[in-house]
Amino acid sequence: MGSMDYQAVLVTLKDGVTDLATTNVHSYLNEAKADGLKMVDSLKTDIQTWGLELAAGKMSAEDVEFLVMAKKELIQMNALKQVGLGQVKVDEFKNSILRLIVNTLVNV
Repeated sequence: MGSMDYQAVLVTLKDGVTDLATTNVHSYLNEAKADGLKMVDSLKTDIQTWGLELAAGKMSAEDVEFLVMAKKELIQMNALKQVGLGQVKVDEFKNSILRLIVNTLVNV
């Protein structure tokens, strides 16, 4: 199977977080970017591991999706909560980032 350019994946994810923040929570752009980038940063080791295992054929896309989505409850979006963004919107933003991670890893 193929290999994964980890740095390119991180750049793609960081750019994607900025795009999602601009699109989904533009009223709180700075807080959304900060929380989203912190989220990606906190998952860097997992992202690298899962990406490499996926590229090596040791994991399926479904495995990656399950593992990424399992992190949902562990991730806090403190900046967005502090500025008063509702929990539903925070969860929608968090889910959109998790889907971005899955899609990026699967399509590398």
